[in-house]
Amino acid sequence: MATPTFDHLYDYEELTTTLHGLAALRPDLMTVESIGKSHEGREILLATATNSRTGPHHEKPAIWVGANIHSVEHTGAVAALHLLHTLITSYDTDERIAYAVDTRTFYVVPRINPDGAELSLAVPPTYLRSSTRKWPRTDDAPGLVERDVDCDGRILSMRIEDPNGAWKKSEHDQRLLVARAADDYHAGPYYRLLAEGDVRDYDGATIPIAPERRSLDLNRQFPAQWRVAGEQQGAGPAPLSEPETRAVADAVIARPNICAYFCHHTFSGAILRPFDDRPDDDMPTLDLRRFNALAARGTELTGYKHVSVFHDFRYDPKDVITGGEDTWAYDHLGVYAWTTEFWSPIVKAGITDFHFIKWFDDHPVSDDLALLRYSDDELGATGFVDWYEFDHPQLGKVELGGWNWFRFWTNPPDHLLEAEVAPHTEWEIFCALATPRLVMREVITERVAERVWRIRVVVENDGWMPTNVTERAIDRKLVRGVEAELTLTPDARLVRGNTSVELGQLAGRSRVTTMLGDFGSTTDGTPDRGVAEWVVDAAAGTELCVTVSHPRAGFLRTNAVLA
Repeated sequence: MATPTFDHLYDYEELTTTLHGLAALRPDLMTVESIGKSHEGREILLATATNSRTGPHHEKPAIWVGANIHSVEHTGAVAALHLLHTLITSYDTDERIAYAVDTRTFYVVPRINPDGAELSLAVPPTYLRSSTRKWPRTDDAPGLVERDVDCDGRILSMRIEDPNGAWKKSEHDQRLLVARAADDYHAGPYYRLLAEGDVRDYDGATIPIAPERRSLDLNRQFPAQWRVAGEQQGAGPAPLSEPETRAVADAVIARPNICAYFCHHTFSGAILRPFDDRPDDDMPTLDLRRFNALAARGTELTGYKHVSVFHDFRYDPKDVITGGEDTWAYDHLGVYAWTTEFWSPIVKAGITDFHFIKWFDDHPVSDDLALLRYSDDELGATGFVDWYEFDHPQLGKVELGGWNWFRFWTNPPDHLLEAEVAPHTEWEIFCALATPRLVMREVITERVAERVWRIRVVVENDGWMPTNVTERAIDRKLVRGVEAELTLTPDARLVRGNTSVELGQLAGRSRVTTMLGDFGSTTDGTPDRGVAEWVVDAAAGTELCVTVSHPRAGFLRTNAVLA
């Protein structure tokens, strides 16, 4: 198998071959399966990474990583592949990774939306938000339709000289267009700025923007506060109506051992957390503290800021985002969930004082010039394409050029991909190791009469998270507690109690912060520990199986020998 590289974007065939190749390299550590098919019939592939020799995947605490739900956001798929490659190829040489793969499970879907992703990599490309299914309309409306009109593999911008245009050339750099001032009445030249494309049914004067027939946004499709399309753009006809989102939801629900949930997107250079639609005050205090504590390590490793979607990443200050994957995972499943927005050319250009969303509404021309300099000096002028003439089939003489959105804004240039995604692999492994995990502290058998024995089992949660993972899971009644169960042999009899014992939830190390916590109290107690006892009637030498389990913290099995 050729070793995967992280210096290009993967099409469906290469990504599929690479995933199966990694699984063939270490079948004991990784498997690949389909969780469903896309609208066009492509398999949506799930890779499961864990050491099968230390137990089945579903009996270990797990994290979920999903990428490329938005068709053009390929960096997330590269990051998912990097995580898998690291887990498999470093297992024999890195003790920490070996421990993670031995004790945890990693569920990774590198490409949730293979149809849209494939279109964006075609020549010529088509850039969609998500799915290729035609919705809400199937007819071709008149107006401007984005297309690579000169078939050079890029969809750029078109500028057309027009005395009533809203744009003019910057006096600092003639390539850059800037908005005309309110009192700008000079002779120009002025320009209209359009996306590269065709004008369907052109009447010789007006250029309406044709509505995209394929307007679904798969990341507005999840059940968390889902709203109809009139209230939430791209929401579709019903929650989980699309095969891609249904496949993800079914796969996740079928794996209740998932404790943390990562959604890979681009761009902004940010780690986003729920809620999408509510303020922090609506979140349990302990959950917010743990969100911040876990993401602080992510910021340390990646340099990405950790922010709330509601407070810092809303597209409209008077509206909220609903139907998002991250809020669904937290609010409906009770697990920690983040959306990673990979890559920020703004940061790379040295711009530090900006708001993730408001910057695009208005910012100083000096920021645009800084971005141009970064493209020129560091990227060989590939981020911004200088204007060149083109004979447009409907509009006549136009100029093509401007920002190369797909390969400068939406995704980093190829040679920067690996450096961008690698730190996130480390953070996701860190979060996996923070999940709760049951361990057996001791098993004691004590004779109390001729054929009567007391069996005592002490278990601990040696993870950072509590077994319930979030307080939201408790509030929503989403997770049961730890259970200890004694399996009797035919000649053994339970003298007292029940074979199944409820131990409740066990705390993790996240309860500990500083020695000055709780106004100076340093008393831990043992909330991370649980005890189960049984009294049985059985012959000496009998072996009884004890199983301790929690849907999120794992399964333990041991034999209690009556001796």
